[in-house]
Amino acid sequence: MPSLFQQIFSRTPMARSTRAYEFGLQFLDLPPGPRVLDIGTGQGHGAAFLSRELPGAQVVSLDIDLSCFKPDQLAFGPKRPWFIQATAPAMPLATASMDAVVLVMTFHCLPQPRQVLAEAARVLRPGGMLLLADVDGHHWMARPFELVEHLFVSPFTHAYTPEELAQMTQEVGLEGFQVHRRPGKERGFMMWVTARKP
Repeated sequence: MPSLFQQIFSRTPMARSTRAYEFGLQFLDLPPGPRVLDIGTGQGHGAAFLSRELPGAQVVSLDIDLSCFKPDQLAFGPKRPWFIQATAPAMPLATASMDAVVLVMTFHCLPQPRQVLAEAARVLRPGGMLLLADVDGHHWMARPFELVEHLFVSPFTHAYTPEELAQMTQEVGLEGFQVHRRPGKERGFMMWVTARKP
């Protein structure tokens, strides 16, 4: 059951924003008809956006708790996403079954972060890509962000630095780690990172 804070936040425009998905998609090298895993369903806006922007894709969206999911409020693309209730550190998905794994404003609050990345690497096909968008742990807003999340959302919240993410992706066997930022907002609190399974 979502907390009162989560219920209130879910009504804000920020909770429904897909701008981080939109910016991040340009960095994914996808084959025709890709299989894309979205970790952290929330209300489902991200998965719905992916299904519209990638009309040939089969999007799979996973969350440990689908109680915030609002399918009646979503506009899907030609292929409706599949929604799975499961835990990210132990995903019920076949090895090498995904062309991309996407985590948008999700990774910071997940327990067992290294295991989540190991699972992402496992389910990616060779050449498949990880896209992670989150708060940059070096930004001055990272500590206040963590404090608010610890109080109202998750005791596990940690705003990771690019160096921490680079090390973890390397440890789970992903290569080509890159950090991307919005042009003109290089000092902003958001960062996008990509890595590839060899």
